[in-house]
Amino acid sequence: MKIKYEVKKIKDIKADVVASVAFEDQAGQKLHWLNTLFKGHLDTLIETDDFKGKSNTSVITYLHMDNRSKRLLVVGLGNSKDCTLETRRKNYAAAAKKVNTMKLNSVAFEVPDLALIRSVTGYSHYEIMQAICEGVFLSQYNPKKYSSKNEYTPINEVIFFTDSPKYTREAGDAVKDSKVVCDAVLVARDLENEPSNLLTPDKFAEYVKKSSIKAGYSVTVFDEKKIAQLNMNLILSVGKGSVNPPRFLILQYFGANKSEKPVVLVGKGVTFDSGGISIKPAQGMDQMKMDMGGAAAVVGAFEAIARLKFKMNLIGLIPAVENMPDAGSYKPGDVIKSYSGTSVEIDNTDAEGRLVLADALDYAANYKPKAVIDACTLTGAAVICFGHLLAGLMGNDKELTKKIFAAGEKTYERVWILPLYDEYDKLMKSEIADIKNAGPARQAGTIMGGIFLKKFVQDKYPWAHLDIASVAFGLGESAEDYHTTGATGYGVRLFVELLKQYSH
Repeated sequence: MKIKYEVKKIKDIKADVVASVAFEDQAGQKLHWLNTLFKGHLDTLIETDDFKGKSNTSVITYLHMDNRSKRLLVVGLGNSKDCTLETRRKNYAAAAKKVNTMKLNSVAFEVPDLALIRSVTGYSHYEIMQAICEGVFLSQYNPKKYSSKNEYTPINEVIFFTDSPKYTREAGDAVKDSKVVCDAVLVARDLENEPSNLLTPDKFAEYVKKSSIKAGYSVTVFDEKKIAQLNMNLILSVGKGSVNPPRFLILQYFGANKSEKPVVLVGKGVTFDSGGISIKPAQGMDQMKMDMGGAAAVVGAFEAIARLKFKMNLIGLIPAVENMPDAGSYKPGDVIKSYSGTSVEIDNTDAEGRLVLADALDYAANYKPKAVIDACTLTGAAVICFGHLLAGLMGNDKELTKKIFAAGEKTYERVWILPLYDEYDKLMKSEIADIKNAGPARQAGTIMGGIFLKKFVQDKYPWAHLDIASVAFGLGESAEDYHTTGATGYGVRLFVELLKQYSH
């Protein structure tokens, strides 16, 4: 996709369609201004009163042949007093999807009054323009990669224009940076949507290594022999039932002096989760190709951070495994020692994500990190708790969880903080080992995942746990705005926004 930011009058823009925007409380005034500019071509639209400027609405009209653009799309932004970054994302995404249905190749979007929006939202001109771009760019994802009847027509050229040169530098920077971040989100979506027969743990590792070269970060991959040498027995055990052996990926980006402590991101990379011996119901199991949504978010974050050249050091740890039932699978009742030597009684083989994360979180301590954040599609209970609106956030450091919460509010990849009270620990108590991998059925399922991981983190470093099972996928036919069916790529924008605070 080609992108431009131009300071031009609307009549001087050439595109298949030019989109002008109007706030609901100013719609009449804007339509009359456009009608005068385009010499009466909006007479009928004004007379019928069909366009009122309501949020996410638009209407198309055709212009005279002597105009550089032959189509005018008037887009409603809602009431100017109700502005948020999220409404801007949704407004522009709705307009972009309208252009898709018209099967047009190029579109020019008018940039609204950034000063007006800033006065309402308090956000900078850069942040407002960033939200507008995200709405457009993220709406253009096409999940039908393998469909022979893919009639989707993406926009090939996007022009953002304004007749005011006031905020050219901030807005231009936002356009460029947003394209990088949104491309990284689409990388995450692609990884999550990829069929599991084509994205096994080794294929996942190959993809990340290849992609890292272009983006500017490095990747080291441990095979099953190296994983065994390191006594990462929890990772090995989860992968025992699959013909596709596990991999452990270490992603590294150094944008600051190497002596500076890094931030570590840990992503659950279960490329397919059958549940193992504790097998899942058939309904919905196809979505378990996306059980590596946390790993995809970590990869997407690295793609963006490296290209944006953040001045910080970042480490990514991804245990990539398949959880399958087989004669060699690990079983309920087994006891397995982790990387740190903690013994785990297996109560449920479908609670595998926390096992592979436990070894990775133990390993993270070797980097003496500033902070560690794990992201994982860990519990179905998160969907019951939050629907598909929020992710669960837990941790041992209030300042870190506060930063993540704020980043979630800004990006609209929202989170809600759940407790990890010591009283929950007894629910994970084992009579024969240090801890069980699952608590009692139907009791605080999402929190139990965090309680298990806390055992391996203790107070070694500031830590936050993101259970993204509720937001990584599952929107289905309700997907709208800048989301599509399948994977959402949740976590990439949240991580980028958070990590800005660690970049000098």
